[in-house]
Amino acid sequence: MCDSSSKIDTEIEKDDPFIIPFTLGAELAVKSITRPLMKAMTTVYGAVPSRMIVIEEPRFPLEDDSFSILTEQFDCAYRHHIHLIKFKSRFVRHLFDNVIGFEYPKDVELVQFRAHPRIPVTFETEVFTGTKEGVFTAVIEDVSAGGCRLLLPKLFRVSKGTRLHLSFTLPDGQYVDNLCCAVMNVKLLNAREAARIGVSFLEPAQAIKKVEIFCGLFTHFLL
Repeated sequence: MCDSSSKIDTEIEKDDPFIIPFTLGAELAVKSITRPLMKAMTTVYGAVPSRMIVIEEPRFPLEDDSFSILTEQFDCAYRHHIHLIKFKSRFVRHLFDNVIGFEYPKDVELVQFRAHPRIPVTFETEVFTGTKEGVFTAVIEDVSAGGCRLLLPKLFRVSKGTRLHLSFTLPDGQYVDNLCCAVMNVKLLNAREAARIGVSFLEPAQAIKKVEIFCGLFTHFLL
């Protein structure tokens, strides 16, 4: 996969503490350093600089008896505007119910995003055409914060500028509903009239934000 980021200032030095601008309810990606398959998205509930990050206890897939969050060290990634903030951390203690504390990092790495990196994916979407074609299912083949590429089972009356609406579930589990798009290009694939089209996302902002978060975190950290 092509590098879709550029590092700035590489690392913040230990004698120049960096306060991570956490937002309540934002997503944090965590991945075990020794067991890369142990990775998850969790929610930030708060932070005490130099002491602790308060998060929802991550739920890891494929967890086995030998895996313990108490002893693992984790690579973590948090997106803030155009930067991905990467750091290492470990479990500190349980606070209450499913809320835990992670160690506040002494060193962080800042990665600056380039515009709209593409993520290779394969998942289905409902396509609402607003025409006699009605609603049908297509496959999203790649996605970025700015748009996606669709594989259509058939070609309908579509050209550059045609408006479509998409509804789909991202691989991180977030549901994107009624995302308005504009067709940018159309390519006929075969005699059966299957087609591939590129679309640009238009609105609503909340739906586009979900795609943006997925693309940022998964491009730079989880894939």
